[in-house]
Amino acid sequence: MKKFFPLAAIILLGILWGCGRNCSKKEYTTYCNPLDLDYGWGTFKADQPQGRTSADPVIVLFKDKYYLFATHDIGGYRVSDDLMTWKNVYFDESIHESALNDGSYVAPAVAADENYIYFIKLNRNRSQKEVDIIRSSDPESGQWEVCGRIRRLSDPTLFIDEGRYFVFHGLGTNQSIKCFELDPETMTEIPGSERLLLDYITDVNECRGGYHFGRREVFDEIDAGDWKGRFEWLPCPEGSWIVKNNGRYYLQFATPGTISIWYCDVVMVSDKPNEGFVEQDYNPVSLKVGGFIGGAGHSSVFKDKYGNWWQITTMWVGNRNEFERRLGLFPVTFDEQGRMKVHTLLGDYPMLLPQKKFDAEKDGYLAGWWNLSYGKRCIASSALSGCPTELAADENVRTWWSALSGDPGEWLMMDLDGTKSIHAIQINFGEQDPDESVVAEEDYTSYVLYTSMDGEKWTKLVDRRDNKRVNPHDYIELQEPVDAAYVKIVNHHAMDHGKFAIRDLRLFGHGYGEAPSKVEKVEAVRHADDERFASLKWEKVNDADGYLVRFGVAPDFLNQTIQVKGGYIDHLNLHILIKGVKYYYQVDSYNENGITEGVTVTEKLSNEK
Repeated sequence: MKKFFPLAAIILLGILWGCGRNCSKKEYTTYCNPLDLDYGWGTFKADQPQGRTSADPVIVLFKDKYYLFATHDIGGYRVSDDLMTWKNVYFDESIHESALNDGSYVAPAVAADENYIYFIKLNRNRSQKEVDIIRSSDPESGQWEVCGRIRRLSDPTLFIDEGRYFVFHGLGTNQSIKCFELDPETMTEIPGSERLLLDYITDVNECRGGYHFGRREVFDEIDAGDWKGRFEWLPCPEGSWIVKNNGRYYLQFATPGTISIWYCDVVMVSDKPNEGFVEQDYNPVSLKVGGFIGGAGHSSVFKDKYGNWWQITTMWVGNRNEFERRLGLFPVTFDEQGRMKVHTLLGDYPMLLPQKKFDAEKDGYLAGWWNLSYGKRCIASSALSGCPTELAADENVRTWWSALSGDPGEWLMMDLDGTKSIHAIQINFGEQDPDESVVAEEDYTSYVLYTSMDGEKWTKLVDRRDNKRVNPHDYIELQEPVDAAYVKIVNHHAMDHGKFAIRDLRLFGHGYGEAPSKVEKVEAVRHADDERFASLKWEKVNDADGYLVRFGVAPDFLNQTIQVKGGYIDHLNLHILIKGVKYYYQVDSYNENGITEGVTVTEKLSNEK
């Protein structure tokens, strides 16, 4: 039986202990998805309430700094030295008004060469038939200039390759993914250069890949295990993005639609930048289903200053309005066969962000801290009807506990069912009855976090009473682990004069117990009537908090994972497979003490309807 801390945890211990005082803190830190950013407030449709949102992100590295642009966000962009701490920047007055519409822009197309960072000024004003391309040699100053003009496009992407400038575009159920080339002198379209790369989908039942299913059909209810899709909406391929690695071009697009946890990226590969792309049998390349938050589509892949690949992506919430979204960051690797892999397994647990060269596949990327809070008993000072305390520990970003008020002193206490070693905390605050008129000034939560061994004597662990920073997903990596049996958070200031609400109080560390038993028996049955579907059944284990259903095209490339919460679950139906592709499956068990790998099995074929 293989029970383990992942290799990442071993490496982490080496970093913290093995190198002693000679190890610079700048070489190591952790983060937790969704990213804790000051997401903009807005709405996609006029008849919907405002929501905190950001989507379709792009990160580019320019002159040793990272720049982050995103749809419906702050109306500007962000700059960072380390991908951790971000500063807001806004377009100068000559550009700002035309770059935005209703306070934001959509589908940012951004790229950089050695001299400039470029941005296609696409706002929500659809009456514009042409849009500017702007550039800046010093984007941190906010100063930009117009350098070209092109026709208005949907979801454009700008790609620079060895002095050639390409624009990829296409969105929705009636637009194909195409690309054309720009004249580098005028930054205008070269006539006759457009190429068709992927035609749009007219019949979802004809799709070879089942990953095109799922838009608005299942939301986040994967644990039921019995959904087979209704195919009521056509998929919406969009959000193309392209990178070059080892002489190959990797062109991604998102499907089936952003308002779903099944939002994912598909990759096509070619040896040319503007033709010959072939969808890969290991698709989708980026999928995050299950756990606290889902969705991993309409992404951008970029290289950091140390040569590591990363993906910044869109994750879905969809409560206050259906386009309420967040951003996530995942490491990316390319193997010896050229297969691209976005590492999303447990991608909402604490992850490493080394400020140096590393290999996420070989070295690991998880911090090795497990979820201590899932399903734990909670009590509170009060609870709003429909928002009970158990929702603060259900590992679901789409539900939350709310107090009856936002008054100072409202509190939530979690019983950890014994002593645990806490290494990190993520507090995900909910927006319950916010006053939208004070968002700009009051959009923060301040609080105090306490720990206790007996539930009576309390020790202050985190004091954020002076906090004024926007903190919807406040993440705290403790300098030293803390033992506790109880944790209590006490409100000091609720965001936007709303009620004190918590989506989940998430605690990470070690439970001082054993990793769960091994899943011994797994059966995978491929549906003969539709090979895009398979039914999995396994023998549940009593000491598991849930299961990681892993599958892929080879025993050594199980690149897909669906996280199933609940140790009592023993089955799952998959709908994202590709016709004609053989799959291998593995079900790992996990709990607050680690993961236990299961056995890898092949599939059987069934005539099951």
